[in-house]
Formats: sequence, structure tokens, C-alpha cells
Amino acid sequence: MGEQPATGFQHIEYTQLNLHQREASQSRWKQYMAGIAASTSIIASGAWFCWPAPLLPRLLDQDSPVPMTPEEASWMVSFIEVGTLISPFPATLMADYLGRKHSMLLCTPLFVVSVALIIYIRTLWSLCLARFIQGLAMGIPYTVLPLYLGEIASSEARGAISSFFGIAWSLGCLFPYCIGPYLSYNSLTYATFLLNIIFVACFIWQPESPYYYALRNKPNKVAVMLVGLRDSTLEDLIKKEVEDIQLEVRKSSEEKASWKDVIATPTDRKALFLIFIVGVVSFLSGQNAILTYSTDTFSKFSNNFIPPEFITIAIGIVILIGSCISIPTSDTLGRRFLLLMSSVTCAISLFIASGYFYLDSNTNVDVSSYSWVAPVAIMAFNFFINAGMHPVCVMYTSELFPTKTRGIASCISSMNLTFFSLLVLKFYESISVAMGIYFTYLSYALVCFIGVFLFYFMMPETKGKTFLEIREALVKSQNK
Repeated sequence: MGEQPATGFQHIEYTQLNLHQREASQSRWKQYMAGIAASTSIIASGAWFCWPAPLLPRLLDQDSPVPMTPEEASWMVSFIEVGTLISPFPATLMADYLGRKHSMLLCTPLFVVSVALIIYIRTLWSLCLARFIQGLAMGIPYTVLPLYLGEIASSEARGAISSFFGIAWSLGCLFPYCIGPYLSYNSLTYATFLLNIIFVACFIWQPESPYYYALRNKPNKVAVMLVGLRDSTLEDLIKKEVEDIQLEVRKSSEEKASWKDVIATPTDRKALFLIFIVGVVSFLSGQNAILTYSTDTFSKFSNNFIPPEFITIAIGIVILIGSCISIPTSDTLGRRFLLLMSSVTCAISLFIASGYFYLDSNTNVDVSSYSWVAPVAIMAFNFFINAGMHPVCVMYTSELFPTKTRGIASCISSMNLTFFSLLVLKFYESISVAMGIYFTYLSYALVCFIGVFLFYFMMPETKGKTFLEIREALVKSQNK
């Protein structure tokens, strides 16, 4: 308790370290490589999440490899969210006891089981079970990856590296949309599983999070992991960073973390409330449902300037571009600016789409000459939400909590996002049938509009700050 932050550092065997690396240059290349390798887990997860979309027409056809009704298909599509709702809790425990790296690697055996069920059994129930297992597997990197990305990155690079999560998810979703129409049921399944193999091959060589070893009281390993992540000599950067990590971990680990610790103080409760707000606005804005049902939605409207079957692919490309934009902007413009920009532009885009759908379906106004408006508005919405709200949600999850409770907070965040994603997916169709598609989009726009005010008055700026500085700022804001 009374030890200095650097206690134990003098026992590091300096011969284990490369003391003659290039002079400290703040190069982020090694951090980027580790972040990219880890993020391939989300590429695979996103691909499995969207795996049914290109197959649905064939699954509902008379010659379906797995016969099912539209109602049964809707359950099959959404069953993955049930698994994702369950797995964050065990994933959190694994992250603290097995490490961030080994926890993420454990998702691959679960995907192997799901592939066996999809290929060799081929019944509706086996497919639903496979989707449930995929959800269990997907929930592991979904919970643990934000921790890993935030903890391997220096404060200057954390925003960019945390943005890898959104880019990886976009790439994963785009994968089955692009190749699914041209592959058979079995071929698409094997091609998607290939992404899991690529993840293991890339990530198994990467270092563990230094914070995990600090939690396990292994200062030697902390320094070794940092040398593997930084292009710097031990003396001028690594030593100081080890001291900072040990100090931050010591402050937050004086007693074993529990779920109560996440709401133990006003500061903890505020941090949890902030990520809850960002998650609710992000997912109640309806992106998952809009993406899933886009082909069906636009097939109901004539004279589209893009064929309905290509709109989802176009949206996927726009999502990827938006996610890439978040890399430079998160550390230059800042998290709070991105939230405000994203919520304003998303609200405007959804209002425009809602207005078009209303005029087309509920009035006699001829809008055929403006059939490009709705697709462009929806593409704009997907661009801005992935350039702002989604990546900042991941960044806040890794930044607002101390090491002791960061894993538990990530678990709660994942469960929160999954719950609202499940709600949006399940009720999109029923609300659209009962009230009209325009009303569904109007509801999403109102959520984003409310988000503008919530983000403006409540959200902190964490750009360029260490975990300690962020925590101190939260404490000061709470005491005002």
C-alpha cells in the first residue's frame, strides 16, 4: 500500500529487453499492427452476424437447403443476439484471469462448432443453435477487444487504434454481402470461417495487454510487453509508462473488483451512465435494422436509381469509409465533436428519408424523379454514425473506467448494446407494417435528435489524455 509506483521495476532483467532499439520516435507502427491483428476477430464476427443476409432468398425458396418460413427465418437471423447477450459476463472473467489475448483466441473453437452444425445437420433448430453459439463466440471479442485496443495504445494513438473496432466490423459485414450472392450455402460458410483462421494466424504472435500483467503483479512482463508495442528505448519512455501503468492499476486494485464497484462511487456511476447513453442513442438509431432490411425496404419502392440488391453493398462500402474517417478525426477533432457531428447529421439524414417514404406511401405527390433521395440519405446516415457515435462508444468503454472495473464495464456495455440491437431488429418489421416505414425512420431520427442535446451537455472530451487524467477529470466534474 505504501510502496512507490515503481516498486519491482528495478528487478526487471534488462537483458530480456532490447535496449538498443531505435531512439524514441513515438512511432505507432507496432501498436497499429497489434490492433489490426486483434481486430480481425471483429471482422470474422461481423461476417458471421451478416452471414444469413445473402442466403435468405435461398433459405426461403422451395429448394432451400434448410426449409423455413419467413417468421422462422426472422428468429434464426436474430438468435445470434441472444448468445451475444449472455457471453459478455464470462468473457469479462476470462479477460481478467486468462488475459485479453487468450480470451479472444478462445472464440474460434465456438465458431468451429457452429460451422459443424450449419454444414452437417441442416435443420432449422440446428441453424438456430449455430446462430446462438456464434453469438456466444461473437460476444467475447465484442467485450474484450475494446479493453485490448485501449490498453495497448499510447494516449496519443488510443483514439485511432480504438477506431479499428468499427472498421473491422464494417469489413466483416461487407464480406458476405459482396461474395454471398455468388457462393453456395456451404461455400459461403467455409469462406466465412476462413476469417477465423486468419484471425488466429495473425493474432497469436501479438503481445498481451501490459495492463493484464500489471493486474497479475508481473512488472517484468509489463515492460516486456511495452517493448513489444513501442519503438522506444527503456530509459526514456518504457520506464515512465510502466510506472504510470503500475500506479493506475495500484490505485484501482486495492481490493478485488466486483459488479458493485462499477456503481460504487458517483464517478463510477457517471462513467457507466455516459457509456449507457452513447450506446442507447447509437443502437436505437436503427442502423442494424436498416442494414438488415434495406433490400426488402427498397424493393417496395419503384424507380430507384440503384437496384435494391445493390443498395446494401453500397451502404456497406459507405460504412467502411465512415469507419476509416474516424481514425484521424478521433485524435484531432476529439470524441465530443464526433458525437455532436454524428448525431446532428444522422438526425437530418433520417428525417429526409422519413419524409421521402411518407410522400411516396401516404400522399399523391409524385416523387419518382427524386427516388435517389432516400438511398442517399440512408447512405449518409450510415456514413456519419460510423464516423462518430459507434467508434466513440468503443473509445469511451476503454477510457472512462479504471483498470479494476474496465472489464466489468465493457461487459455491461456489450450487454446494453446487444439488448437494444435485439429490440431494433425484432420490432422493425412489425412497426413498419403497423405504422409505415416512414414512422420507423422518424422514430430513429428523433432518437438522434435527442442525442444531440445529451451529448452536448453531458459528454466529456478524452482526446490525448491518459487514463489517470481522464479519471481525475471525471472526479472534478462530479464535484462541481
